[in-house]
Amino acid sequence: MIPLVVRWMAWMAAALAAALAGCARLPLTAERPPEDRFADAFVELLPVAALMGHSAERDPRWPLGDRARLVSDAQLSCMRQSLSPAEVRASQRQVARDYAQAHGGTLTADLEVLEDGAARLIGQAMREGAGLPIEGGRAPATTAETRALAAFARDPRYASLREATGLARLAGGEPAPAGQRGKDIASALTVNFLTNAFLRCHIPVKLLY
Repeated sequence: MIPLVVRWMAWMAAALAAALAGCARLPLTAERPPEDRFADAFVELLPVAALMGHSAERDPRWPLGDRARLVSDAQLSCMRQSLSPAEVRASQRQVARDYAQAHGGTLTADLEVLEDGAARLIGQAMREGAGLPIEGGRAPATTAETRALAAFARDPRYASLREATGLARLAGGEPAPAGQRGKDIASALTVNFLTNAFLRCHIPVKLLY
């Protein structure tokens, strides 16, 4: 009986060792590259894709409105496709990756200030200004998030980041309600996408104004 027990214990020990060795060989979940995290934060900071998708759903003539009669159906379709959430989001992520590659020396700090709250609070203000629902519901800003927002908006270290995101105006100007400022900034940001879409679809840019 004893030899049998010994053999059984030896077999169990070997099986356990093999199992542990197998677990050790399993790859650990790697942390996402900072460039991808920065792209996520960039899109959260600037919810332009959501804003445009919302506008398109409300008006089949968007973005031209009454001026849609001045272009062909194909041109209007081209405009709407160029400004679809998927297209805009992909463009934003590419812009973010380009910035990350060009600013490797400051990427860690840039990513930190966005993830610490600047991206969420600014994105939330833009959504509120456009009358969009807040994903996950509106949550009050924490002290840490407020500090991150203030640093993003004022700290000279983030001047390049503000410029790249089109939010350089946050560093100056007259005080305004968060919703109104968010609406103004969102309007300014969409102009770049609209202008590119006009050119891509061979529509005179003057129709934008």
